[in-house]
Amino acid sequence: MREYNSVSRASPVDIYFLPQEEHDCLNSRSRTQPPGSSGRRRRLRGRNAPTRRGLTSSTSNPPFPGRLPIAGTAKLSALPLPPKAMPMLHRVRPRTSGGEDRLSVLHDDLILLIVSRLDTRTVLSMAILARRWVRIPRELSVLDFRVSDILPPEYERTVALRQRNLPRDATLAGTLDGLKARCEIDTIRSFTNGITSFLEADSGHDRRVKTLRLEFFRTYNSICVDRLINVAVGAWGVEDLEVVVRQSSGYDHTQTYSFPHNCLNLQSCLRSLTLGKYCALPPLHSYNTLTKLILRDMSASTPVAMYERVFKDCTGLQVLHLTFCCCAHTTLVVDAPCSHIRELVLEECSFFVIELRDLPMLVRLACCLTHTSKILFGSVPSLMDTNLSFSLEDDSKVAARWIDEFDSFLGMSPTMTNLVIRFIGRRTWIRPSHLEKKLLHLKKLLVADVPSNWDISWTRGLLMASTFLEVLHIHVPHSETEPDCLRGMNWSKSGNELRHHHLKELVVIGYTQRNIWLLKYVVRVCTSLQRIVLLKDGHVRYIGLWDWRMVGQQTCPWSDDEQMVVRRMMKIFGLRPLPELILG
Repeated sequence: MREYNSVSRASPVDIYFLPQEEHDCLNSRSRTQPPGSSGRRRRLRGRNAPTRRGLTSSTSNPPFPGRLPIAGTAKLSALPLPPKAMPMLHRVRPRTSGGEDRLSVLHDDLILLIVSRLDTRTVLSMAILARRWVRIPRELSVLDFRVSDILPPEYERTVALRQRNLPRDATLAGTLDGLKARCEIDTIRSFTNGITSFLEADSGHDRRVKTLRLEFFRTYNSICVDRLINVAVGAWGVEDLEVVVRQSSGYDHTQTYSFPHNCLNLQSCLRSLTLGKYCALPPLHSYNTLTKLILRDMSASTPVAMYERVFKDCTGLQVLHLTFCCCAHTTLVVDAPCSHIRELVLEECSFFVIELRDLPMLVRLACCLTHTSKILFGSVPSLMDTNLSFSLEDDSKVAARWIDEFDSFLGMSPTMTNLVIRFIGRRTWIRPSHLEKKLLHLKKLLVADVPSNWDISWTRGLLMASTFLEVLHIHVPHSETEPDCLRGMNWSKSGNELRHHHLKELVVIGYTQRNIWLLKYVVRVCTSLQRIVLLKDGHVRYIGLWDWRMVGQQTCPWSDDEQMVVRRMMKIFGLRPLPELILG
C-alpha cells in the first residue's frame, strides 16, 4: 500500500456457581443425615491426602472404587459409603500465582488510564471492590450517563420493528408496545435512582469534570436531570456538555425537553454544547462564552427562524454543526454580519435552498446535501476550505433531482483554496455541467467517489475554471463490472486551447483506458506539470473534513501494452520537459 501526500480488556476470571438443584439436594441431605455422621464426614480426606496424625494412605494399594480412607486409621480397611454420604465437589475460582492482587499494585495514574476506557457504570461499580478505589471515580474527567447502556438488546429490536409497522397483527403489535412501554418505565426509574444516588454520594466532595454526556427518556418530571446539569456546569466546571433526549411511549411527542438555561451564565466554564432529538434550544442571546454548538436530529416542527437566530444571537460562537435537522421552511438565510463563526457543517438537513448572505469570519464549510438544490454564496470573504458531498438514498427522489446542475453549488468565493467534492449514497442525482463561475484562488481539488459510469473528462471544466489550481486528485471507486454507458459532456473542439500554467500534480485512482482523453488534455495544456500518478485501485484517506491523502493498492498490475499506450501518448502530446509518470 502506497500513500501519496500533497486497551483491549482482559478476559474476566471464570467464576462458577453451584446450581440451585445441587444446592437444594445438599441441604436435604444434611437434614436427613443420621446423628453423629457429620463429624465422621468432616474427617474424611481424599486419596493420598495427609491425615491429622501425619499418616497417609498407601499409594501402592489404592482403595476400591467408591471407598475413601478414614483419617488416622491407615491400616484399617476403608468402609464403603452410601451414595447420599458422598462429599460434593465444589468448583472454585482459579487463584493467581502467589495469590497476589496484581491490579492493586499498579500506579494510580495507570489505573486511571485503564478505567478511562471503561463506561461510567463499570467505573462506579469498582468502588465497592477496594477502599483504595473509592476515590477513583471522583478523578474521572469524562462522565457518561446513557439509558442505552442499561436498555436490554430486545428493546432496540422492538423499536426497529415498530418503526417499520411490524408485526402486521394488531394483537401482537399491541403486546410489543406494552412490553416496550414497561421496559421504558423500568429504565426511567433505574436511571433516576442512579442519578439521585450519585449526586447524594458526591455531595461535599471536590470534583472536576471536563465532559458530561447525558441520554435519557423524555418524561413529565426531569428534576434529577436538571439538578445534574446545574451541578455539572456550576460546581464541577464542565466545559463540554452533550444532552440527547429520547422519546418514550405514553408522552406527547410534540413536547420537548426544556434545557435549564439558568446555568448558562458568564461565570460558567461551558464552551461546547450538544443538543439532540427532543431537546429545545435555550435562549442564547445573553450567553456569549459558548464557542461550539451542535444541533442533532432536531424536530421537524422547529421553525427556521430558530436556526437563523443562532447565527445572530451567539456572537461568540465559532463552530456550528447542524446534523439531520428538519424544518418546515425550505430556505435558510444566514445574514449575520457580527457573527464570529469560523466553521459551519450542514449534514443532511432538509433545507432546499441555503443562502450564505453574510458570514464575514467563515473559514471552513462542509455540506452533505440530500434535499438541497442550491447554495448561494454572498459575502464570505474568509472562506478557504469547502467540502460538498452529494448523497441520495431514496430511489423515488432521483427523477425529481435529475435536473440539478453542478454549477448551482459553487459560487463566488474569492479566497477558497481547498475544495472537496464527493458523490456518496446509492444514487447520484447531480449532473456534470460547464462552470460559468471562476474559482480564482483554488489551489487543491479532490473529486472523490465518482460513479464508474461517468466520464471523468468532465473535470476538465473544473480545471479550466480554476486558473491557479496546483493539485488535482480524482478518485473512482473500483467496480467489478464495466458500466453500460458513460455519462459525460460534449466538449467543443477548438484549435486554440487555453494553457494552464499552475497545475503541478495529477493523481487518478481507478484509472482505466477510457480515461485517456482527460490525460491527453492535461498533458497538452498544462505547462507546469511535474508529476502524474495513475492507479488502478486505491482509496482516499480523509483527515478531518477538509484534508486527505491518496492511498494506492497494487492489486491490478499494468500490462506492457497499457504502459506503452500511456507513455507513447505522453511523448506525442506532452509538453517538454515531460512530467514524472507513476503507474500503480
